[in-house]
Amino acid sequence: MHIALLYVDAGKGHITPARALSDALQRLGHTTVVENLFATVGSPMINWISKYNWRLQLHFPKMETKVNAKSDTAANAKRVRYVTTHSHAIKDFKIWFDQVKPDLIVVTHFLAASMIQPLVDVLELKVPVFEYAADVVFTPNLGINKNLDRLYICTEIGKELAIRAGQPEHTIRICPFPLKTELMQSKPLSKQEARRKLGLKDCFTVLLNLGGEGIGTADFLEEVAERNLDWQVITVGELSGSTKVHYKLFKEKHPDFPLYTPGFVKNIQDYICACDVQAGKAGANALMESLSLQRPFLISSLLYSAWPTTIFFERRKVGWVENDVSKQVDILQAYSSNQSEQQKMQQAFKDLPLVFDSDAFAKQIIADAAEVMKLKFGIAVNPS
Repeated sequence: MHIALLYVDAGKGHITPARALSDALQRLGHTTVVENLFATVGSPMINWISKYNWRLQLHFPKMETKVNAKSDTAANAKRVRYVTTHSHAIKDFKIWFDQVKPDLIVVTHFLAASMIQPLVDVLELKVPVFEYAADVVFTPNLGINKNLDRLYICTEIGKELAIRAGQPEHTIRICPFPLKTELMQSKPLSKQEARRKLGLKDCFTVLLNLGGEGIGTADFLEEVAERNLDWQVITVGELSGSTKVHYKLFKEKHPDFPLYTPGFVKNIQDYICACDVQAGKAGANALMESLSLQRPFLISSLLYSAWPTTIFFERRKVGWVENDVSKQVDILQAYSSNQSEQQKMQQAFKDLPLVFDSDAFAKQIIADAAEVMKLKFGIAVNPS
């Protein structure tokens, strides 16, 4: 099969699973194309606005939760569908489709429901449209559409909320999380092995995650330094301009604080293995990669699309949600000194009903595509 994987260029949360699934599908012998969703409908300006708006909102997370909660409505979903199917998007999408000729379209963004599936219906194209809910615990209203052939989501709370929002249960599949290829093919190290490999101290270690955009402050670092805790903190990835300023000032103020900023790394799995806890913005990829390696996550900035993570953590006991910096350090300080709580956390990971396997997800997609194409279009496809 020839499969198109469409993403939206707003952070790494959507392109990362698209690439992971592309790699996995190719390992199964299929061909793929990974494409920006807005490029398929000839809308580079909307793509720029979307990307800029997302980065702006990350600087103001409280604003992000309020703005997106108010705008994520069924009425707005209808507006997006109307504009999409009454604009140049029809012509541009048909041109793209005729050039690429995909047998299946998989979209790692909720606009699958509000843009791509409606276009496929209007053009009467015989191609299944599958949506992957990249936020893993939630599908926005703009991602709900009874005509989707499949809606994939990794968690039971995500499925429950999608059904409550109006997505037919028969279209929903709980799926494995699509791990990046480098994580799929790596062997996890022990904490001590990872720390030796990376040249780190053997002490309580926090991996501070600022998301794919590297946007954050030094407030957490200041709180740890003020308490004189025997911890080390690692921040990976490229820092935004404002974040670099915050970190520079912190290092000048606390030159002896064990802060490591290795920049962009290709071996993120080693850094996760080296840490005791990840903390930071609730990006789905960072969260799930942490859970796959059995490291708890403290969410310090709960964005709108991640709000059900609080429910998930209450059920599964594999992390915390806390916006107040002082209370964040309270939580980790208590955890770092309590062996009993650490043992309970490890047991919670053993009981976690999640699968982390992009190859298994790719096989699920191909099997579902064969089923949909036979039942909906009368086209027989060999899933192997």
